[in-house]
Parts: sequence; C-alpha cells; structure tokens
Amino acid sequence: MKIISYNILNCDLDKKIELLQINDIFNFFYDTPLEITKDDYGYGYLEKNDSSITLKVAFDGEDKDFENFKELVTSLLETKLENIEEVNYDYTNYDFPIVEINNEWVLASPEEEINNKSKINFISQGAFGTGLHETTKDLLNLILTKLNLTNKNVLDIGTGSGILSIASSIAGASSVTAVDIRDVTDEVELNASLNGLYNIKVLIGDLLSDEMDVNEKFEWIYINIGGEETKMFMDFIKRHLDENGKILISGLVEWSFDEVRQAVENYGFKLQEKYQTNEWITAIFK
Repeated sequence: MKIISYNILNCDLDKKIELLQINDIFNFFYDTPLEITKDDYGYGYLEKNDSSITLKVAFDGEDKDFENFKELVTSLLETKLENIEEVNYDYTNYDFPIVEINNEWVLASPEEEINNKSKINFISQGAFGTGLHETTKDLLNLILTKLNLTNKNVLDIGTGSGILSIASSIAGASSVTAVDIRDVTDEVELNASLNGLYNIKVLIGDLLSDEMDVNEKFEWIYINIGGEETKMFMDFIKRHLDENGKILISGLVEWSFDEVRQAVENYGFKLQEKYQTNEWITAIFK
C-alpha cells in the first residue's frame, strides 16, 4: 500500500474531501489540529481552522495504476504532493498492549500468557489506544479488589467497551446491565464470552428518554461519563437505586467535584469514599 501526503489548510478540508469523494476516492485520513481547553466539568477542544494539516490518501491497487492515481489526486487537490510512503499493514496481528490494573490483575489479549497474575481477556476495538484512562483504571481496581459485588446486581451507565461490566461479573455480580447510547452489543458480548461470562445484558438507547423502559432497581449503579452528565442522570439514579444501594461515580475533575458532590447529596446521598489520580476523581455515594 502507498500513502501519498499533501499539506492543505484546515479551512479548505471539506471542499478537498468532497472533490475526492465525487471521484470515488474514499480511502484517506488526517489529524485535525486541536487546541485542548479546560471547561467546568473537564476538558474540551477548539478546532484550529487557520492551521495546515496533512491529508493522506491511500492507494492499494496495482503498481501500474499508481501514477495515474497520484496525478488524479494531485490535480483534484490542486496542491503539491509532499511525500510518498510505502507501508505494509498486518491486520491479523494487532498488538494490544498488556495493561497493568494493579498488583493482581492485568488486561490483555487472549493470546497473551500471564503466569503470575489474573487476566481479563480483552480484544480492543480501537477505543483503548495504548492504555487505560486514569478513571477506567481506578474503577477496575476498585471493582476487582475493593467493592463487595458478590450476588449484587449492577447497572453500568455508558458502558462503552463493557470493560467495567465484565470486571463486575468477574468480581461476583449476579447480573449486570450494560447500557450505552451506541450499539456496542457485539463488542461487549465478545469480550464477555472470552472470559466465560454470560450474565451481562446489553441495552442500547438513551436512558433519559421515553425509548427505554428500565423497571428494576440495582444495588450498584456506575456512571463514568462526566460531572455534568452525572447531574443529568440523578433523577434516574434515585429512582433505580436499591434502598441500600451505592453509586460509583467517576470521570470527575477536581475543580468541579464539590459542585457535583453537592448535586448528588441534594438527592439524599452521602459521600463514603473518594479516590484521585492526577486531576481525576472517583467517588462512592450511598
């Protein structure tokens, strides 16, 4: 495969992409220049429209057709070609790194042999990159070593890859309901099956809308999607938490924690435990 690169202005990107697509060229990629910003509940970003970016177009055809392809792309973009790179991708041998959760547990692909620790088998669908976010790692450590989940039923709001649900099942939860607004069913069920777990139910939809009907109550509710979102879910959590249940909240930043804490306590809950890694906070309320 050959990758040809062009420098273009970010403000011209949409127009250039449209020209490629009109000519049935769809295999391209780029990194959008972003400025990370700090907001009330964490981090955001601003797109730098006045910056230049590198647009890379992939060619995976026969060598005899490459010159014509290169000339077509260059004429469409009306930009000087900067670089041609020959690459070889082995899609069958993606190396997911071993992630150390704590002294007892690791997260690794099924092919990895781990002799001195317990392992959660996991096949990444791309969301984990080269490791775990601080909040996810903190949550996994709590779930696997500190929380008493034996015979408890758990609701995991914003499950994503399902890794927290999987860890909860491993830790002894009797049933886990994993909810996400995106359809992550295949990913969650695949990784659950790799660990011999079949008590995780995946629900797809918006819990705050009328499209979902969740009637049961839970002894643990997890929410790891940010402070503002936690405040939005408190009515739902209050209705669906068992009388003696607990809330595990993460994805919080230190500068908004007191505000989120007050919002949760306004529903009658009290802070029991608080953990912090860098600026990220995880808290348990009852």
